[in-house]
Amino acid sequence: MKKPDVENLADRSNGPPDWQYECLDCGEKFEMPAPRGPSDEKNRSCPECSGKNIKRVGIAKSEVCPPGG
Repeated sequence: MKKPDVENLADRSNGPPDWQYECLDCGEKFEMPAPRGPSDEKNRSCPECSGKNIKRVGIAKSEVCPPGG
């Protein structure tokens, strides 16, 4: 039996999914890990322009465990 690729598994997070954001200042769309609390959410900024005027637009699908898997 083949052993699982431990290094590859280490790159995957079993934590919360990434959230999708859009910067209302520059229009950049990006993903970030789900915040751990309200203060974490308030400290987020756009990676492109560093603006704080961002809006959560969705949740990224997890590749670790597909639906029904």
